[in-house]
Amino acid sequence: MAYRSCLAAVVMSAACAAPAIAGPEPPAGWTDGYVFANGIRIHYWRTSTNASKPPLVLAHGSSDDGLCWTNLAKEIQDGYDIIMFDARGHGLSDPPTPSDPPDVQVEDLAGLIKALKLERPILMGHSMGSASVAHFAAKYPDVPRAVILEDPALVRPAAPAATPQPSVDERRATILARNNTPEATLVAGCMKSSPKWGQSECEFWAPSKRRHHPATVLSNPAARPPMSELFPKIAAPTLILKADAQGDLRKQNEEVASRLQRGKIVHITGAGHNVRRENKAMTLEVLRAFLSTT
Repeated sequence: MAYRSCLAAVVMSAACAAPAIAGPEPPAGWTDGYVFANGIRIHYWRTSTNASKPPLVLAHGSSDDGLCWTNLAKEIQDGYDIIMFDARGHGLSDPPTPSDPPDVQVEDLAGLIKALKLERPILMGHSMGSASVAHFAAKYPDVPRAVILEDPALVRPAAPAATPQPSVDERRATILARNNTPEATLVAGCMKSSPKWGQSECEFWAPSKRRHHPATVLSNPAARPPMSELFPKIAAPTLILKADAQGDLRKQNEEVASRLQRGKIVHITGAGHNVRRENKAMTLEVLRAFLSTT
């Protein structure tokens, strides 16, 4: 279905009830759709349905949505059937509920793969999405052909005991405030705070904040298994695209990555948490070299 008509058709959804949040048009030829999986409706974008291309599923980070992968996907879409889905509570997918278990995003991913009949997909995730992909690959080691993790949390820093944490109501209010912020204001703020990204990345990022559902505050990232526990269970070849780090932190990252059965970690020069957005050239170079071996 067309992007604009999709938004109109689901206007009753809280995730897309606000007007003027469409953002840039996706590239020509991309399609979108829904599956019903793991008890919810999951929305996705797809670059191709060519059965001869290997499927590549992209799982975005917290408060982003599937279209935030657009600029990376355009670079590699000729060789892959790329599926960019909206996680629960993001984009045009249904919101989470208080009864969701800690592995709900893992089972959402499992349901999406099954519903779309994807055979041996390559899985790539950023941040929150990397946690889901790693957990999925550990739980279902025979499914993924390969795994790519963009800046996963390899080392969990201890939170200072005296640091007050925002309440659920405060976090919900923060999300709602961004839902109500004009898109142009969000783009301008993104360009100021993240100058390495460039205009196009900010233009896809901004509407994802308008669609991000406040109910996502119900999730508890601390309940997810640590990467050090998951990595020995992952059988697929795995690439970690890690934010630049030096000294002890770099050594700790490499120690956790060494627990992978068939893994490789590359610290991307000059990149922070948004690796592909902050050093796209090096990210693509490393990514393409890895994909050529899968």
